Amino acid sequence: MRANAVIVAAALAAGVFATPAAADVLPDRAQAVGYLETGGPGVARAAEAALLGSPADLQTFLATGRQQARDDDDRVLVTQVLSTGGPVAKRAAQQALGGTIEDVRAFLATGLAQARVADDRIAVGQAMSTGGPVVNERAQKALDGTPADVRAFLETGLQQARDTDDRITTDQALAAGGPEVQAAAQTALDGTPADVRYFLSVWRQVAADGDAELAAVQGQLDGAKAGAAAHHPLIVRLAGERARKLASDARTANTTRLATQQSAAQHDAQVARGAAADAEQQAKDAAARAAQAKTDNDKLLADAADPALTVPNGRRASVYLLRNGGTAVKNAARAALSGSDDDVVTFVRSGLAVAQESDDRAAVAAIAADTTARPGLRQAARDALAGPYAGVAALLRTGDYPGRDTDDRVEVNQIMATGGPATKSAAQQALDGTVADVRAFLATGRYVARTHDLRIRVAQSLSEGPEVNAVAQGVLDGPDSYLQPYLDGELGKARARDAFTAAHVAKVNGLLAQLP
Repeated sequence: MRANAVIVAAALAAGVFATPAAADVLPDRAQAVGYLETGGPGVARAAEAALLGSPADLQTFLATGRQQARDDDDRVLVTQVLSTGGPVAKRAAQQALGGTIEDVRAFLATGLAQARVADDRIAVGQAMSTGGPVVNERAQKALDGTPADVRAFLETGLQQARDTDDRITTDQALAAGGPEVQAAAQTALDGTPADVRYFLSVWRQVAADGDAELAAVQGQLDGAKAGAAAHHPLIVRLAGERARKLASDARTANTTRLATQQSAAQHDAQVARGAAADAEQQAKDAAARAAQAKTDNDKLLADAADPALTVPNGRRASVYLLRNGGTAVKNAARAALSGSDDDVVTFVRSGLAVAQESDDRAAVAAIAADTTARPGLRQAARDALAGPYAGVAALLRTGDYPGRDTDDRVEVNQIMATGGPATKSAAQQALDGTVADVRAFLATGRYVARTHDLRIRVAQSLSEGPEVNAVAQGVLDGPDSYLQPYLDGELGKARARDAFTAAHVAKVNGLLAQLP
């Protein structure tokens, strides 16, 4: 024991167990920075903690902590497969999670890809069980090919094959259907694949019911005429009653169908609106967190003026800037985080400012080269690049340049000239207000007003007809993203369906008018 103590004392005196010098730490720090940038969430967090800790923390991370964090990340990845994978992938993932870490690694290395291939083949087989001839032919060709062929079929080929099968089915309806079905089928074939799908899922039956109604009413009309010719008033009366009831029942059935469609559309729209609101709130929360993180980092750098805080704060700031800075700032932050205490001090006191100026000048150069930017702004960018950095920073911070206010007012007038009533009103209020009002309108107000205008136009279409009303009500209950597609396409198609129905009802009423 005494001999061991002497050996340890001698080693301490020689510095064998002393903390490694900064130069010895540099390669390890660079390695940890690499893991910070490329590792999974757990590895990145562990690398950050090690880089901000002591040399011993760094050594522990590289020796064991990195692998432990990677194992945790791997388990997270496998767990995600349980909610996103197909049946084979889910079973394989569950087996991996129930095994050792080597099983998890093997699953991610090869097992997941193999399971996905099996799931893809199952999906193609399921498509064949419900598909038409074109789907079946192309699916079999994919199954006879490579896994890449199977994946390509599922990603694009399946829908293309279904569209072709749908057109074949619609062509068959065109050839075999009555006049109403034929007219509806031709309209669908002249449109988009979505129009064909709508015909097959909804309108084919509506048109077939219309053909059946016309035939039935015509039959009653023929019977009534025959009864009148034979001087049988009871036959005439009963035939007339049956004809009118057929027409009344058909109108009721159509009203019920539209009410059901509208209810389903409104439900789906409300769900979509809720999802959009959630996504918008998440984006706002993320923006707030990002703003707070920047504020916190700015304070770290400000406090780094204290020599006692220069290195620890500089390292923490380097982590943030490595993730959020421009190209030059990221490079400088990476070098500081990988380097010695002296490197961090240099970064805080001068290197960051040099890198920030480089990034800012690159940003202003991009403005000067942007052919879509305003001429005045491009000239201001060129002037700033030719001068000191203060002008570059000011342009990026404020966006101000000679003539900006005039350009802003011109743009507001252009928007007002083509906008709807809400846009015109908001634009005029901005023009009647301050410079800040004009800029606020261009930044956000124009988009809010445009959305109001779109909703006004959709609401105005509610009174046009039953088909339009059924679709429009769902659009109004949905997110803002529903508005423009409705006005650009869905409204015209709903109008066409209303016209189709009106023409059909006119035919029926024409037959009823002939009743004796």
